[in-house]
Amino acid sequence: MAIVPGTGAEITPVFNSQFGVDSIIVNDGGSGYSSINPPTLSIGNCGAPIRDAILRPVITNGKITSVRVLDSGQGYNPLRIEFTPNVPTGEDIPDEADANIFLRPDGSIDYVQMTRNGDGHFYDVSSQILGQGGVGATVRAVSKSVTGLSLLNDGRGYETPPFLSITGGNGNGATASADIDVKGVVSSDVTITNSGQFYLTAPYILFSGGGGRGAKGKAIINQGQLVDIIVTDKGVGYTSPPSVIFTRNVKLKRKSRNRQSYNLEVFNVTGITSNIGRADTSIYVSTTTPYPGSGVILLEKEIIRYTGKDSNRFTGCTRGLNFRYDQRVILDSTQDDPITGLSAYEYNTGDRIIRTQESSSSKIAIVYDWRPETKELFIVFQIDELAFIDAGSPGEKSAVTFDAGIADSTNSFQLPHEIIDLEGSLIYVLTPQPSILIDKAFKDDAELDGSGNGFPDLINTGTAYENQINLDAGIETTLYGIEETTGGTNTTLFVSGDGIKDSSVPFKNATITDASLLNEGVEHDALIKIKMDTRNTNNYNGIGFNVGETITGIESLITATVVSWDATNYILIVKDPIPYDTTNPSFGLLYEFSSNSTIVDIRILTGGNGYSTPIVLNIPTSIVRGVATAALTADQITSTTISVGGYGYTSPPVISFTSPSGSGAIAQAILGGEKVSGSNGGIWRILSIDYITEVRNDQF
Repeated sequence: MAIVPGTGAEITPVFNSQFGVDSIIVNDGGSGYSSINPPTLSIGNCGAPIRDAILRPVITNGKITSVRVLDSGQGYNPLRIEFTPNVPTGEDIPDEADANIFLRPDGSIDYVQMTRNGDGHFYDVSSQILGQGGVGATVRAVSKSVTGLSLLNDGRGYETPPFLSITGGNGNGATASADIDVKGVVSSDVTITNSGQFYLTAPYILFSGGGGRGAKGKAIINQGQLVDIIVTDKGVGYTSPPSVIFTRNVKLKRKSRNRQSYNLEVFNVTGITSNIGRADTSIYVSTTTPYPGSGVILLEKEIIRYTGKDSNRFTGCTRGLNFRYDQRVILDSTQDDPITGLSAYEYNTGDRIIRTQESSSSKIAIVYDWRPETKELFIVFQIDELAFIDAGSPGEKSAVTFDAGIADSTNSFQLPHEIIDLEGSLIYVLTPQPSILIDKAFKDDAELDGSGNGFPDLINTGTAYENQINLDAGIETTLYGIEETTGGTNTTLFVSGDGIKDSSVPFKNATITDASLLNEGVEHDALIKIKMDTRNTNNYNGIGFNVGETITGIESLITATVVSWDATNYILIVKDPIPYDTTNPSFGLLYEFSSNSTIVDIRILTGGNGYSTPIVLNIPTSIVRGVATAALTADQITSTTISVGGYGYTSPPVISFTSPSGSGAIAQAILGGEKVSGSNGGIWRILSIDYITEVRNDQF
């Protein structure tokens, strides 16, 4: 069998409304492909189609640059979410919502990402996950204007998203369903082996395969069954009988290029070089050069806005712009299954969370999402019936609506505020004849034991709203208008140690072991993949690394913890990098192991003459300056020995020599990676570094 050249292409199909192939997105064109001997493209992980799509790659300079859709096929079953708005008869149909599904390695659904929120979803919206053979997953639309999805059950057995497999061969064998004659054309003798039933209109006839082209046919039906096939064009060049395919009319779009909307979207990608805590406002990365001075980035599933940058850091970060919950807490592990590790606590989206000890200052907390595998509980808060809130600014939209209460909630003698004497203060009275109360003020000392918070105290005593929360949403330092602060402590948010009940019957008491704040993101671990340089035996000592041991950069002094060691391919994966403090204000902390900024060799281009010892190598300074010694043969410099490779060289430094005599020696430095040493004795030189946890630019 002939070997078809080429490798590395990544291609994704886009389906039309009939679940045929509408177009093809080329994510990676690969390399080494031949237009003379092109690969065969076929769609997998999409069920058994009624008719396979026919696709032809366009190859330029060894890369697949686009894919032509010659036949869109029919009846594929891709993984997808279907939204069904429950619209009353006669009402307008809203714009469609859409979402992407992301899977875990075991085939269950990891998360759902909205790509189009839709518009006009003023009624309940049903949603279901379809396609690719999986079962058991359920989702619920978050609100009537579809802004997101809550994954209620992650299901099982889903295959990875549809893909195009690229395999060898220059043709395919079709089963005979029509005859051809000696001239290589389709004869009029087409055998009908099954007449079918329930046809309302005649199906379209497609002749596929057989090595030829151009054959066409027309179907004749009678009482819902196929009774004859008339060959209207015999075609040319057939070497074997083609297959006869019955199909329906579909919209075909032929494109000889990639989808331009995707071509125009260019993403900058960089890797994080240090672990990121949920409250960190600076994010250290390998480079920020391609990024604008301020903007929005996507870090794993978190969208972050930054206001500044330097060479390897985004600064002024606002975290979690895309998070639709108010607080994220971690529950205790006492209910974890010892085999699966899943928590046995039960929380359903939309349920109210009951604190073990409720009080009048406890805000109403609602479950947004629950992840038993990580024990993460995501919470939203509701505002009480009565809240002291400012009127906002003109044109401001608010998701909170306040009614005016009921007539018997208070009486005419129950004033909402207490008036006190305060020299120099004024109260404007909005009576039919506006007036001023001189040297009077509203009392403001209830919240902070006498110092007040800038807003008049609201008096609920004796009213229908007694003991409910006085919400100070008008303070500019508050977030989202849901915080109640007493004595400097936020009484809205859960804190570590709080007890809450779950939704099971009988209920179980859970303890919050960790709680975030409103403006925080989530933690991100910096995973680093290091390829070792084995091209020269001087670059390593052959001792491997063990999981959990510590490695240290010999030049940078950065440390990290070993996650895995591939002794066959010499690939080391580490986590939890700890930067090294140079104590030099000009350099600060070092966050990256050196992969190309260390002197690994010095090449003597010209040995000069007349040299005698001692000889000094003049190596330019850097963050860590390189140090080496020279050796003589007769009166010429013939070699060097590097004792310190240095760190931070951006280009090969020019090296000069100083000695009591001699001249003419020329040397060139060669840059590469530093060596790392393990706590168990392994020493290896770095060939390349990849940052597994990546940041890309985004829009919000």
